[in-house]
Amino acid sequence: MKKLSFIFLFLFLSLNLWAVPSLVHDDCGLLSNVELSELQTRVAQISENYNCGVYIVVVKNMDDFVFDYEIYSDAFGIEAFAQYYFFNELKGVGDSGDGILLIMSMKERDYDIMAHGNLGNYAFTDYGKSKLADSFLDYFGEGEWYRGFSAYLNKVDRFLDAAAQGTPVDVGTRIKEHNLPLSIAAGLIFGFIFALITCLSMKSGMKSVHTARIASNFIAQDGIKIPIQKDIFTHNTVVRQVIQSSSSSSGGGTHINSSGSSHHSGKF
Repeated sequence: MKKLSFIFLFLFLSLNLWAVPSLVHDDCGLLSNVELSELQTRVAQISENYNCGVYIVVVKNMDDFVFDYEIYSDAFGIEAFAQYYFFNELKGVGDSGDGILLIMSMKERDYDIMAHGNLGNYAFTDYGKSKLADSFLDYFGEGEWYRGFSAYLNKVDRFLDAAAQGTPVDVGTRIKEHNLPLSIAAGLIFGFIFALITCLSMKSGMKSVHTARIASNFIAQDGIKIPIQKDIFTHNTVVRQVIQSSSSSSGGGTHINSSGSSHHSGKF
């Protein structure tokens, strides 16, 4: 009886482990086994630290997946595919399905960054998702897939941390990425060196200067002439410039569609 119970328990755990989606799915062999394992560990840690699913999915061709585009009529192309994959394969974390998905289709060279859920859309604004894309596009252009994914995850980690502090990355906000005391010290040292070089240069150019004993050396031979000058006001010029008001599209925030998702997509 105990042996039978153990078998049932083993089968139950195996089925549940099999049902857990891979956080990093590479269908094209872009990553080595070691690189894939390292990225899996990182995304799992970030997901656990912030209770927000972090996913990277690479497929050969999104058209290989059969799904009804009409269900995702609020999105098109790679964005619709991202929603299909997220809702059917990943589902996010928690009641609101919090998650951030980077999905890529190699045939079309399309990518989409999709945020979902209360935390997902809060932490990854429209501006923030564009900055996530900036972190990997140059690397992908050179075929540096692992470095691109690593840079992307670094940004994801910092964005989630900023959201946890109550200041999600958006237009007008910045992330502290450098050690402030070290930056100040480096600035002071550089300023001191620059000032020292400037003073030494000025000193070397004044070697011919010597102390004068009498004031007559400063008086012209034919006496002192003081010319008379007059300033006459003739006209003035006024320049006016129209100040453009900011539109709502440049004010930051997150545009969420009817499925509760927000996207940033493009080519890599």
